[in-house]
Amino acid sequence: MENYDMIEGYAKTKRRIVIIGSMSVYENMVNIAAELNTVGIKTIVPEAESEVVRQMSLSEFDEFKRRVSWAYIKKIRDPRTFCVLAMNLDRHGIMNYIGPNTFAEIAVAFAQSKRIYLYQGMPDAYFDELSAWGCFSLNGCLDAIINDYRKLCLKVDKQLQLFP
Repeated sequence: MENYDMIEGYAKTKRRIVIIGSMSVYENMVNIAAELNTVGIKTIVPEAESEVVRQMSLSEFDEFKRRVSWAYIKKIRDPRTFCVLAMNLDRHGIMNYIGPNTFAEIAVAFAQSKRIYLYQGMPDAYFDELSAWGCFSLNGCLDAIINDYRKLCLKVDKQLQLFP
């Protein structure tokens, strides 16, 4: 999902936020993307898995998973990507859950010097790594990521100002 609308008073930018997380929270990812798009922030979310995926053989699913994982990692590594936002909702009785694929995507973002935001807090299991990598916990509030995006990715459009 991408939105190329301009935030009022700011020049256009190609910078975007890549949303990552388990497909079991896909609806949450889409909702957060829509909320960010509403304030003019471009987002990328993974494609929804279809019923066809559930009918694949193990080898077909492995090939599919490898292909979509590689494609999404390329989006994370892309110079236009400002940051990743990990949808780490509570799952499996674990607060702030981050699954193995999401952790791998966070590691790629760190290796590419991208900012890393966690929608909730830091999970105990990865606290040392995430803290050392400078991950920022949003605790369910998008204000910090919106403010950082505006401050670091946007410039005031001088043409839109009547008086400099």
